[in-house]
Amino acid sequence: MNPFDDDSDTPQRSNNPFADEDDPADPSHSLAASVRSSFQHETPQEVDDTAWQDLGDLPYRRVTLASNIPWGRQRRNKAANRNSNATAKESDNTKEERFGLSFYPKPYVDTLRAHQSSFSATSDLASLLATTTTTFCAGCPNGGPIACVTSPLVVTGGKATQAGFGHRTTIRILSNSGYVLSTIPFPPNDLSIVSSKSGKKRITLHRSPGDILSIGWTARCILIVVLRDSLTLCYDMSGRAVLPPFYALGEREAGTELLEATIFEGGVAVLGTDMNASVVEMLDEHDDPSYVDGADVTSWRVVPSQDSIGESPSRLFAPPPYYALITPLPTAMFAKSKRFTYGCIAVLPRQYAPSQRPELFLSTSDGSVVVSELQPSTSPNNGLTDVDCRSKIGRSGPNAPIVSMAFAPSGRFLACFTANSVLTVVSTTFESIVLEFDTSSGSSSPPRSMGWCGEDSVVMHMKNLGVLMVGPYGDWLRFSFDDDEVYLVPEIDCCRVITSSSVEILQRVPPGTADLLRIGSIEAGALLLDASDAFDSGSSNADEAARAITQQEGLLEEAIRECVSAAEGEFDVQVQKRMLRAASYGLHFACRDENSLSRATGRPSPEAITFVKAARKIRTLNAIRKPSIGFAMTSAQYDSVLAKGVIARLMAAGYAALATSLSEYLNLGRQVRDYARAMKATAFVNSCTALSQSSQTLSIMTDSQIAEEAIRIIRGEEDNLLEKDKQSSISQPSPGMFASVALAAHHAGRRGVTDLLIMLEQSPTDKVHALLSIGSYADAAAVAAKARDPDLVFLAMKAYDKSLADNDEGKNTYFSGVVNKFPAEAVSILTAYHSRIAAMGGDVKPMVNILLRRQKHSEAGKNMGRRAIALAQSDSSIMVENERGHQMKETLKEASNIYGLAGKDCVFQKTCTDEYLDLITDQEQLRKQYGTVDVAPPSSSVTSTITSILKYAATDPRSSHKLFLEADRLAKKYKVAEKRLWHVKVHAFSESNQWAVLRNLADSRKSPIGMKPFALAAIRGKQGEAEIMHYVGRMGQADGEDRYELFVEAGMWRKAVDEAVKLGDGRRVAHVRSVCNSTEIQILCDKYV
Repeated sequence: MNPFDDDSDTPQRSNNPFADEDDPADPSHSLAASVRSSFQHETPQEVDDTAWQDLGDLPYRRVTLASNIPWGRQRRNKAANRNSNATAKESDNTKEERFGLSFYPKPYVDTLRAHQSSFSATSDLASLLATTTTTFCAGCPNGGPIACVTSPLVVTGGKATQAGFGHRTTIRILSNSGYVLSTIPFPPNDLSIVSSKSGKKRITLHRSPGDILSIGWTARCILIVVLRDSLTLCYDMSGRAVLPPFYALGEREAGTELLEATIFEGGVAVLGTDMNASVVEMLDEHDDPSYVDGADVTSWRVVPSQDSIGESPSRLFAPPPYYALITPLPTAMFAKSKRFTYGCIAVLPRQYAPSQRPELFLSTSDGSVVVSELQPSTSPNNGLTDVDCRSKIGRSGPNAPIVSMAFAPSGRFLACFTANSVLTVVSTTFESIVLEFDTSSGSSSPPRSMGWCGEDSVVMHMKNLGVLMVGPYGDWLRFSFDDDEVYLVPEIDCCRVITSSSVEILQRVPPGTADLLRIGSIEAGALLLDASDAFDSGSSNADEAARAITQQEGLLEEAIRECVSAAEGEFDVQVQKRMLRAASYGLHFACRDENSLSRATGRPSPEAITFVKAARKIRTLNAIRKPSIGFAMTSAQYDSVLAKGVIARLMAAGYAALATSLSEYLNLGRQVRDYARAMKATAFVNSCTALSQSSQTLSIMTDSQIAEEAIRIIRGEEDNLLEKDKQSSISQPSPGMFASVALAAHHAGRRGVTDLLIMLEQSPTDKVHALLSIGSYADAAAVAAKARDPDLVFLAMKAYDKSLADNDEGKNTYFSGVVNKFPAEAVSILTAYHSRIAAMGGDVKPMVNILLRRQKHSEAGKNMGRRAIALAQSDSSIMVENERGHQMKETLKEASNIYGLAGKDCVFQKTCTDEYLDLITDQEQLRKQYGTVDVAPPSSSVTSTITSILKYAATDPRSSHKLFLEADRLAKKYKVAEKRLWHVKVHAFSESNQWAVLRNLADSRKSPIGMKPFALAAIRGKQGEAEIMHYVGRMGQADGEDRYELFVEAGMWRKAVDEAVKLGDGRRVAHVRSVCNSTEIQILCDKYV
């Protein structure tokens, strides 16, 4: 049960260590006196490092994980990580001098040392340096690495002066034992941002070390650096930027200086001097996309730049590995309306908030707290609520604003420290107060840092007091330190304390351990531990004491579990062994006890399984706690991140070999083990490269030897002690393992190793992405084509296109490369893609370019011709007539040239295209000569052109003779057949009512098409019987059937009957009778029928 769980609204109080009155009857009198004596600069009473201290009913301990730490030392195997080499070079170049966790430029230190001859000790110089600079230090949650950076306090124009601290500093990521994991130069050399105000142009930014406001880690091991103007930088453990720089307050508020920045487990919250606030959530590819979709409409995302998305173009269509969701909050308007300002901020993580989104808590200048939800657009009052806790916070004295807030790890309680030095712990809903603690007697200044030590106490680092721990009922403990450089890192079950020379843990003793080791304990585990100790000492009472535990049913199993649980929570190896020996001793009795409930034939008992798991867990924790590794992880933190999380953190920190060994030892999933092996192989390749570079000679191993060893590591064959039958049973590594190591070899400059490893990759997707990353686009397309994956083929072509310059030369190179080097499937996809674009009215030249490079001249010319026809048929309102005609002619000329490239194979197509061009020219000349488009409308038909010329003669009789000659000239030029020409003339003259011209044509000479077309034109033109008979009468005797049809067409029934009688065809007579309406004709037909 949590001691803070109190249903009463009345805070529980006890004697304050800073009170003036002394109560001799109070058991804590001596400790209170010692605290007061420390205020009088007397020798303080130290808390023993190895002893337990009771905070009320709760025992606490102070565990030293590392002491006398030389912060910033290099790991022995520098070649194991490329970043280590970069770190060493950076340190040599900058020549920094270290004082504890602070690193100063050597010229800066030498300047101070030269001007101050009164320094008698290094500590005096360090104190002076501390007054002119500040060192930011932040610990990664769950015992992770430490990030620290030193920056100047004096800033001129936003920059540290060159003569002083300098323009640059270094952010160091260190292990808890002081080893450098990676370094980050600040400001970055290429610090820039893409601004929407300048048309998406990249703007170079100039920053100095004095601009740093805060640094911190998220729960996903992302280091966040916040500058004073809300510019935010994000890095991983290796020092690689995971997101481009962005303004946490938004680009519109880029010039606003920040009042405070709070980094929490899910991101960072910032508060500007204009009282505007914003919350940045750090998300990754494992988050539910619907969470982002449900964000407020004012939110926006920051995604990685294309160059930093993983190692390959595989991220072109995949979710980004990291991205930030920024939600601005309208807190300034609310503060203005309420006439107060904000002081400090705290964030309730989303897993504990009712809305399942983070909630921002802002303290006000009038002693209250405003809670802001991250849905201001859809929430009442813009999601802002004043909880009105003015009468609850610090109610023992006058209302004072809150200057510091911190949430408990479970999110159930909020610790508030007010300006009048009162610590108040309230529930998150502000419904109950569980603690008030006045520190004004000991220190009038607010704590330098404040956090929770698990769920049971609040710790504060206060000036001249060290670390003060306050329990749930007002009980307290004070932990003093030798120096004033103390940094608190709250954890879920403890508080990490980092000083200039040590890393310690303040932790509540686990209840199981407390029950087990308390003097005079009668718990089952304590009895079993005593029996085991007696057995180890050779006492004859050991067996009797153990059997006494077995007499009560279930007591032995409980004792075993208690010993195992206590061993997990210990840091000392000897104590761990002692408790595990006790549990093992109990297991021996349990397996022999026939009445044991957990005994089962042929399978281990639950206690035995628990024992084995605990032993593996303890060995894992001991391995990562070693000084060479430097993780400060507890058992509860291990259970929080799980074994996979431990392996992931080891690999991120550069300990690939240990991660591989632990993944095998813990028998984790196949993908985890394979990924750890791949990281180990990557480290091996990098180490070989670093070795060759450091010695300025070629590596002892060749590329083939390096590749062979890397393959053995990936496959798990590097251990020579593996049995042959076990090696033969090793399965193929998980997809992507060979590709990931090949990419690392490529970045290390080992192209030979890269090629050998990529060949072994079995996953087409990963193989394609790896090949694209190293620039082998054609090979990637070939692999995709072999896998019959059109998406991968298209991805390869798009990546190749993006790798080339965006100009005509780049386009030509692209098409030439795809056609000549890519597989046929890629060429077909590209052709189909551009064909579709051309069909939708897009540019046809890319498709023609592809066809020409494929030597398909006929198809290329045909597509150009189609494009010309499409231009001719386009709406004239969209394009000016002259411009359309010009484009059409140019397109046809290109088509003619394309056909000409094919030689004899496309002679017919070229001739047709050229004649069409000549026809267009003739049409333009006619339109220009007669000043109208009616004489020769745009057309691709010679027949329609001649027809329009002949018809136009009816509107311009004076030019009719000339027009007739033009028609004859075109017919001759384009070789129009004589019969076709006569048909065209008959049709044109009849439709334009030029009957006289038509008669002259018929009388000019013998018609090659006969008189029937003339007569038919006269009939359809509704001419008189005389005109019709003029043409019918000239028809020969052999044309009787045609005359009959013409008479029927003209409705000349009597002549039709006479003609049918001449032909001797009774059916034609019957036909006339059936279609005519004349009774006289019908009687005549009956006579002949």
